[in-house]
Amino acid sequence: MKTMTKPEREFCADGLLERPRYFPRQLITPAEMTLEQNYFRDKMRRHNRLLHGWGVVCGAQVCLVPKPDKSDAEPWKVAVHPGYILGPYGDEIVIDRERVVDLRTEGLISVCGEPGGEMADPWCSDVFIRRQEGSGDITLYVAVKYNEVPTRPVRVQPASCGCGDTQCEFSRFCDGYEIGMLNDCPESHKNPPAESLQELVLDKFTDCPECPADPWVVLARVRLNRDGVIQEIDNCSCRRIVLSFSRFWFQCVGMTIGSVRPTELTQGGRNQTLVIEGTNLLSTPLPTVSLGPGITANVKPGATASLLSVDVTVDDDAPIHPRDLRVTKPDCSTAVAAKPIIIKSLPRPAPAPAPTPQPAPQSETQPRAGVKPPSRKAGARKGEK
Repeated sequence: MKTMTKPEREFCADGLLERPRYFPRQLITPAEMTLEQNYFRDKMRRHNRLLHGWGVVCGAQVCLVPKPDKSDAEPWKVAVHPGYILGPYGDEIVIDRERVVDLRTEGLISVCGEPGGEMADPWCSDVFIRRQEGSGDITLYVAVKYNEVPTRPVRVQPASCGCGDTQCEFSRFCDGYEIGMLNDCPESHKNPPAESLQELVLDKFTDCPECPADPWVVLARVRLNRDGVIQEIDNCSCRRIVLSFSRFWFQCVGMTIGSVRPTELTQGGRNQTLVIEGTNLLSTPLPTVSLGPGITANVKPGATASLLSVDVTVDDDAPIHPRDLRVTKPDCSTAVAAKPIIIKSLPRPAPAPAPTPQPAPQSETQPRAGVKPPSRKAGARKGEK
């Protein structure tokens, strides 16, 4: 059975969008739930169309289909490779697997869950279209457009006993696509703008682009002869390519410390200068330098990406042991010098020599060394005289 498709919404969501407001004891019907879905879908469509544009983002190349024995290519058939496309109305078109298309048919419609390769329709597989009268070559444009496909039918309980009740309803929508053949390249795919990317960011006003009138995105131009032998596949001349930053990335430059001089600091020293050389040392605000407790380090102004000048003060009682010098930037990048900084002890003054002890003064009653004290008897005798 041929899959039914929902009528296509060929318009752009340019007006104000409306979403439901839920409240207690509200009777919710399918209309409210569908409105909520359409609100976010239309919002995303408008975002894609006005901010990113439309066209092929990546992949979706059109290629030859080799014969089973690899001797040549199959006539009348091309393979559309997987890819990602933004439709003219902002819809996302995802070609999830390789699809084989017979150029004699009207194309194919994808449905979720179908296998890759050529999609066969038992009702229309033998219906071919006469592409061109005469003996000249045939030129076709393989294109794709978004197609919302209802899937997964389920039985519905009848609401009454009438014979007109629908017994089945589709329970899912598949974001599918339709691959078709066009006879001409649309005007929307011709004459790309001459302005460069730099000119797009100039200080000037730009108008919003108009809603496209054609839902197709051309993938390739194919030229083949009357027997179906493919002469040329051109994936460039009629293909709109959208700028993508998905493969653009870069790395920031890390910080490294090459050398630090001098390698010794003095305990108790004030305003000692350290010079740190390395790469990517500069930041805004300036990085911080740490040498552990008891040491204050401030980066001086005039720092460069390869040189830091640091004013260091070491406390008098700072512990004396080798210190790791660590530099930390505001973005949390941290680097430690390979060699530690040696802290020398504070030089102490030499102790004063001890004073020489002086002999105590002798008393009058004590005789001098080598002198005999006078005899009491002699004095008594003298006084008596």
